[in-house]
This record gives sequence, C-alpha cells and structure tokens, in this order.
Amino acid sequence: MSNPLRISFVTEGPTDYVVLRAAVRALLGGADFEPVALQPELDESLRTKSASGWGGVYFWCRQTVAQTGGPASGNPLFASDDALIVIQVDADIARRSYADYEIKDAPKDDLPCEQPCPPPGATTDPLRSVILGWLNETATPPHAVLCTPSKNIETWVLVGLFPENEQVAKPNIECRWGLDLQLRKYGLIKGTQKLIDAYRANEAGIGQAWRAIRARCTEAERFSQEFLALLPGDPTSPDESGSADAAATHRIQD
Repeated sequence: MSNPLRISFVTEGPTDYVVLRAAVRALLGGADFEPVALQPELDESLRTKSASGWGGVYFWCRQTVAQTGGPASGNPLFASDDALIVIQVDADIARRSYADYEIKDAPKDDLPCEQPCPPPGATTDPLRSVILGWLNETATPPHAVLCTPSKNIETWVLVGLFPENEQVAKPNIECRWGLDLQLRKYGLIKGTQKLIDAYRANEAGIGQAWRAIRARCTEAERFSQEFLALLPGDPTSPDESGSADAAATHRIQD
C-alpha cells in the first residue's frame, strides 16, 4: 500500500491552516493524506510556536531561498512527487507595505499592489507575483500551489458555514471589507482574536461546504483547480466531479 500524500502548509496562522486542511480533505474526497504545518510551527493544540502573519510567510520563503542559494524550486521541499506545498497569503496584504512588518530586505518594492475590485483577480494576480518574488521565482515552483483568498480567508468561512448571514447574499462578496468581523456573531472571533478551538470545531463543516464556497468565491475555485491539477494520477476528485464534498472512502489522517 502506498504512503498517504504529504500536504505541507505555509500559512499566515493556525486558523488558516485549519480552513485549508478542511478544503484539502474535501478536494481529496476522503483519500488519506498527511497534513504538515511548515509555517507557522504549531504545537499539538495548533498554537503557534513561530512567527505568524504574512511576515511569517515572507520570512519562510526567504529562508527557503537562502537554503539553496537560488530560486526556491531548487530546495528539496519542492522535489517530491508524493508531497505538495500550499502557500497562503490573504489578499488584504496587497494594501500593506514592507515597512508595516519592519522588512528591510525585500527582493522588490512591490507592495502595496492593491487594485480596484471587482474583479478580485486584479489584486490577487499581482499579489501572486509578489509571493513568487519572495521565492525568487517567476512561476510557481513544482508541487506547490498558491492560495490568495480575497479579501481574507474568513470570507470563505462565512460563506460556507453561515449562508443565512445577511452579508453572504450581497454581490461581490470577495471585494468587501470587514466580513471577517461577522464571525464574531458565531463565536469564531472574539474582539480581533481568531479562536483556534472554534475553528477546529467547525473544520468538518467547512469541508462539507467546500463546493458552495467554490461556487461563490473565485479564489477558492482557482485554488481548488490548481491543487487538483497537481495531484498524481487522475486529477478528478469527488468534489471536482460534482458528488458530495464530504465523501469519505478512507480515513483521513491528521
């Protein structure tokens, strides 16, 4: 029996990791996989052990480049046919600058890069180029997929878990600010703090709603298609072919 596919995650924080782990479960349609949090480092309770936020993703990318002395694609992390890497940065950083994170050695002065929305891609496309610059690349490295939720990944959570929310029915949901604060109503955010235990409790629900999230959020759909295209063998999953997102034929290992 072959080993489960290893999926590594480079994310802004632990709640992003939980959301994307749920998405991957849905896209794999119940197939076993081995999830690994590369950035930030997490303990068994999914509390952070290293720097988080988009600056944490930046520093991980630059360290990956430094280890090879060249583009990130030369790093063994991107060399395995049995392992994929998900790299996530929310599109709200497109209005930020490197000075906001006290970063002084960025490869390019390419932030901010925000453009009018809609469409979301007007901002997420240049943001992807920014991330590739952190990796010293002009194209996504092998066995890697970029994830750039607009404006942030909490929009996906709101759409998937709380379709009855009055904000969800409004148009251009990916172009609106402040939707993350709607999650305060449901106990996922307290003040400005995302509650990791609440996200973990809702992880299965996010996976079950993944098809609905894809239907409303273009960046979720783009991530899904690009992830599926990297899978070894037949790239079509139960989620892609239209059957239930939560179809489970095997136990998914955490």
